[in-house]
Amino acid sequence: MMSLYFTNSTSNTIYAAYAYPDSDCHPMNYSKKGWYRIKPGDTRKVWNGSVGGTTFYYYAEDRSGNTWSGTYYTWLPNGTDHNFNWCWSYSSKSSRQVGLRILPIDESVVNFTLEFVTSTSKSKPASKTARTALPSKSADSGIRRIPRRPVRFKKGTPVPVKSKR
Repeated sequence: MMSLYFTNSTSNTIYAAYAYPDSDCHPMNYSKKGWYRIKPGDTRKVWNGSVGGTTFYYYAEDRSGNTWSGTYYTWLPNGTDHNFNWCWSYSSKSSRQVGLRILPIDESVVNFTLEFVTSTSKSKPASKTARTALPSKSADSGIRRIPRRPVRFKKGTPVPVKSKR
């Protein structure tokens, strides 16, 4: 079977969510699904179907403050105790904004395992198709990047320079 798996190679239980393409959602054609409770050493199938050529996004956290996050922001439920399956743009009164990491998968891949590790984990990737994901240094680095199209300037127009603080 073609599938996407999450493996927990840390010493803590992690709670993971991911986003996947969904043409029924508008204006962003992605849904987000979670919370997957994954105990240390366990592997969970989170997606059943073809993974090749698909771009997923993911977020995970543990109760020790480790987060696996990125720069693609959306709203997820506050607590990790309830399952959810929401369109990308949906939020509720009890949700929080978090950044997801991008996970583009090559067309030639049939099964994919994302392995969650910490800097103290002593685990090796399970296979050639496994990708090791390290936690972020902090849950909120103060940087709020949202992907957008590059800005194009006309020839002769001065390019704005950001000042260093």
